[in-house]
Amino acid sequence: MKKLFALLLTLCLLLSPISAYAEPAESLEEPLSVTLDVLNRGADAFYGCDVNISIPDFIALGFELGDACDVVLENDLYRYEFKSVPFYNGYYTKTGDPLLCAYGYAVKENRGENYQYTRTDYPYLRFCFNNREMWNLLHLTTDMKCTITLVEQGGYEYEQKLVGGLTYSKDFEDYEAKNGITKEEVFANFRAVKSDAMKENVLFRSASPFDNANNRAPYVNELAKANGIDYVLNLADSQAKIDKYKESDVWSELDYSQKLLDNDQVCLMSMSAAYEGAAYQAALVKGLNSALEHNATKILFHCTEGKDRTGFVGLVLESLCGASYEEMLFDYMVTYDNYYNLTEASDKTAYDYIVELKFNDMVNYLLTFDPSLEAKGDGTYDLAGVTPENFATAARNLLAKAGMSEDNLQALTALLKK
Repeated sequence: MKKLFALLLTLCLLLSPISAYAEPAESLEEPLSVTLDVLNRGADAFYGCDVNISIPDFIALGFELGDACDVVLENDLYRYEFKSVPFYNGYYTKTGDPLLCAYGYAVKENRGENYQYTRTDYPYLRFCFNNREMWNLLHLTTDMKCTITLVEQGGYEYEQKLVGGLTYSKDFEDYEAKNGITKEEVFANFRAVKSDAMKENVLFRSASPFDNANNRAPYVNELAKANGIDYVLNLADSQAKIDKYKESDVWSELDYSQKLLDNDQVCLMSMSAAYEGAAYQAALVKGLNSALEHNATKILFHCTEGKDRTGFVGLVLESLCGASYEEMLFDYMVTYDNYYNLTEASDKTAYDYIVELKFNDMVNYLLTFDPSLEAKGDGTYDLAGVTPENFATAARNLLAKAGMSEDNLQALTALLKK
């Protein structure tokens, strides 16, 4: 009986597909993976985390822009797992979605020797949520480890190729006047916010007149002076940041910006990019209340580039006045024309992608503040059926919920609306 059992066992092993086809363990290829220290909260508006590797070094390991990666953040108290995270050179995900970000990074030899990088202050790879405060929401700390594993090479290649070229020069000479807008206005991303519902030349938006990281502050300074700006909503900066800017060589050129600061005509709001958050919205109300208290007649609002934080504030203020969807979309996308020469005519596919990814994402969030509207199953709205009155109701409700009084809502509307 024992011999028969041994014989049957031998036959089973010989016939087993595992024994017949299994490769030696050492021949199995390990996935590309790296474990890194979490260094600190990212130093920009997205409140993600920097990890201890430079962007070129991360790419040198074998990761490429457009890859899909699994990411794990952990320490003794917390473990967070994120599946199929894109690695992009810009914030090309929906609000709240995670990404590994190399903002503005491009391989120089692929774009010519004169190519200008968008940013120089991303010394490390950044992991974050788009427009949400990952560092605060997940209670991240510097004792955490971040493990990044490649799961699909080129998994987001289409999206990366579609809009990954949206990087811009910091050199004034690379820009030109267009559409009745001066070269200086294009470079500074400076303009009056316009709609049929709004008073002319009361509300302006731009890049920063204080932070010269992108070489635009002197141009905004001159345009603010020429347009008689008498109050500035500085969405980006704290006093500590302003003090650091004062150490730069260019600060002496910013005479009008300095004058506004010295005369208490600037509200430093130090907002993150998390426009859905209570802190962002409370800071917005604080700034608007301050402008009203100072009897402002010409208000400039800005962040660093005048794109993301500025974009949502513009949407709220235009909506409050009863601007149409088309007017607000036009104003928002002027920024992409100014920085990247992206228009509906130049590249409709990329243009439509940005509209849906960025602008409509903001619009759909704002519309949650109008209880008369019913969202579709995916949480978005039928924008073709949304009226200027719906936008105005949503903006009023957002500002009221964030603490703006009815008197100040009326005063703000009277200031901006025809």
